Amino acid sequence: MLGCCLFAAGCASTEGPYPSKEIKLIVQAAPGGTSDTVSRVMASLAESSVGAPIVCENKPGASGALAFSYVARRPADGYTIGHAPVEIAIVRSLGYADIGPSDVSLICLVSKTAPALVVGSDSPWQTFEEFVSAATANPGQIVMANSGIGSIWHFNILLMEQGTGARFTHLPYGGSTPALVSVIGGHADAAVAGVGEVVSHVEAGKLRALAVFDANRSSVLSEVPTSHELGYPVGAPAWSGFFGPGGMPADRVAMLADAFETAFGTEEWAKLCRERGMEALYLDKDGFEEFALAQQEFFEREIPQLVRMEGP
Repeated sequence: MLGCCLFAAGCASTEGPYPSKEIKLIVQAAPGGTSDTVSRVMASLAESSVGAPIVCENKPGASGALAFSYVARRPADGYTIGHAPVEIAIVRSLGYADIGPSDVSLICLVSKTAPALVVGSDSPWQTFEEFVSAATANPGQIVMANSGIGSIWHFNILLMEQGTGARFTHLPYGGSTPALVSVIGGHADAAVAGVGEVVSHVEAGKLRALAVFDANRSSVLSEVPTSHELGYPVGAPAWSGFFGPGGMPADRVAMLADAFETAFGTEEWAKLCRERGMEALYLDKDGFEEFALAQQEFFEREIPQLVRMEGP
């Protein structure tokens, strides 16, 4: 009996209070993009509240399915969590992984980002209308770079095709950064990416923004008209949140959510959102679940139509 008691005491002391070691935050995208920046900044700002290091690790691939599946298979102890972008509501409809918002422990949402259509600075198209007219008159001749087949920016191009009647040749890359570099280098004619990802290139004169796919103008591209203004109510935003494996203890979810909410309230986070053109939006676990499930329903409805429209 004494041996059993000592063994039990030893196990309890080994585990310790949560968190007793570093927390790993898995990012579904390559370094340098919005997902990576959001994850690293929020992790840095939340560490002091959590009381342990939050270390980011990038696992890009298959529109985030690799990272989502990895996190979902980890023990539900709160030591492995993931960045939850809009793609977590998409990958099941694509057949990339049998995983969605209802299969994981959603923690919180922290931001939304509108998409922007950009062309090279030496492009012949000065306006969105000119661009759409050219794409409609010459189906498939305009090459559109995207951040990967099945990514939210790829689907925004498909939504633009659906809403305008234009048709493009799609050129996928492993993220927004190489897609935009492709346009700057003249290997593609245009791209869709987050406003925060394009703004520095636009300000440097390397890219020209033709439209922001949103109802409201972007704070960082205030001179650029929205698709809604122009009579094309198309577009779906990217968003950023955090999740853990399904079945995470409620108290650990709450602790992490509180830490991220504290980080969300800092001037550093507000400054990043202003600079990157992101809408700072905090939703707690319940609000995030409702939002993410509604997004999943939207893509379950839209993706089959978009895939059929795109063809082989």
